[in-house]
Amino acid sequence: MEAKNEAPNVRAMYPRLLQFGVSYGDMERMSRKTTDWPSFTSLMQNLAEKWEEAGDAALNSGRLQTPREHWRHATDYYHYAQLRTPESLLKEKLRSASRRCYSKLATVLDRPPVRCDIPFQSTLLPGYLRVAYPGAPCVILIGGLDSSKEVELHYFAEIFLNRSCSVFYFDGPGQGELLGQVPIAGGFEKSVANAISFLTADARVRPASIGCFGVSFGGHLACRAAASDPRISACISIGGFFDSRILERLPPIASAAVRKACGVSEQGDMSEIAHQITLEPLRGQMKCPLLIVHGTEDHLVDMAQIDAMKDWASGPVETMVLDGSEHVCSDRFHECLPFMGDWMADLLMQQNKSSVAM
Repeated sequence: MEAKNEAPNVRAMYPRLLQFGVSYGDMERMSRKTTDWPSFTSLMQNLAEKWEEAGDAALNSGRLQTPREHWRHATDYYHYAQLRTPESLLKEKLRSASRRCYSKLATVLDRPPVRCDIPFQSTLLPGYLRVAYPGAPCVILIGGLDSSKEVELHYFAEIFLNRSCSVFYFDGPGQGELLGQVPIAGGFEKSVANAISFLTADARVRPASIGCFGVSFGGHLACRAAASDPRISACISIGGFFDSRILERLPPIASAAVRKACGVSEQGDMSEIAHQITLEPLRGQMKCPLLIVHGTEDHLVDMAQIDAMKDWASGPVETMVLDGSEHVCSDRFHECLPFMGDWMADLLMQQNKSSVAM
């Protein structure tokens, strides 16, 4: 747990938060008023409540575009209000508020996200489906430990949706709505397989080709899924890693998040699950094209991890290494996101054409 009197480095969060829906003006005002992380949480929560109320009022006045914008802010602000808060009732309240606002937002979006709950073991995988057109290629998106399907994955999904790909973004084991219920470590790829079976059977989708995208821990999981399921035709990992050596670099809040996601107690030994967080057992199985996006100033994932991923993959591997960029390259999204979108769409469209020709 971080001390309440910690001097917060709010500016270090600018690239991520500005990319994912927080306005520059609001960030500047919060930066001046924030004295510690609890005050940041409170300021962000107050703004989220303001945006949610403004969206509700605008809809009651008969508008659509205005509540779309206000509820988008509310969804993002509630999510980031909980980002630096330790696990608590407040953190879960803010997460739930973000999901509530996204449910409102979904009703007024073009190509609206459709809530889908996919059976998996003894639970359901909650996710959102957005269809470009029936039969379009589909990209499955997998989030990291502190990302949200309603926020980061929503924005990433639009990169592919705007390139005529359908998208499905969801919470797998240890993520989002399933956090603390089903552990993330070991077998995550089975949840992706269930999602693929759902998509290929659904008349709204039935894609001829499927891609997989993952960010941070999700990049590692996307590689696991693509190596385990030949139905995946292309894979992107941004900020992903090869094995559990990165756990040693995690800050306290991130380490606590890993423990909860993996079902390890606060006092438990992380070595219990470290052997499960590695791509090594799937060596030789990754046949589809893999794109690895990495920043050289990533404080969690070093180049040794990237080299290990490249050596591990059996199919074509392309890397986009951005000099001086941070973890998941959020400070260079304007460069890497269009490239990733084009790379994925081109490969999946080629696969679609091959399937039609056959």
